[in-house]
Amino acid sequence: MANTQLSDATHILVYIALHENEINNSDKIAKSINTDPTMVRRIMSKLRKAKLLGSTQGIARPRILRPLFRITLKDVYLAVTTKRFFLNVDYKTSSTCKVGSLIPEVMSQYFREFQSNAEAKLDKITIQNIVDDIIFLQIK
Repeated sequence: MANTQLSDATHILVYIALHENEINNSDKIAKSINTDPTMVRRIMSKLRKAKLLGSTQGIARPRILRPLFRITLKDVYLAVTTKRFFLNVDYKTSSTCKVGSLIPEVMSQYFREFQSNAEAKLDKITIQNIVDDIIFLQIK
């Protein structure tokens, strides 16, 4: 099953940014994501721990704590991801096979490079970029 936490966390931040003067409880945000409010609360908790999102107890008006152009997708990714790798090597291959004994080492090298490149790209995309794209597509 695919992990959609980065996408959903980005969705939450963009939704809040575009509806900042409204009541934004987890039920309302969950409807936009088409998911359960509990999942939204869990992700929002991670965003609060990462100091990307703030809230006031009893008031359903979360706020983004940094300017949108200062929050990158890498920030969001690191806030919500427990396993920090996009791709994982299977290390349970046969040690007696010529391929099985070496494939984990070879694939690890490629996967580390992929991870590094992906994180570098995420670090260049901001929440402001995503908001701007959404606004542009709404006008179109």
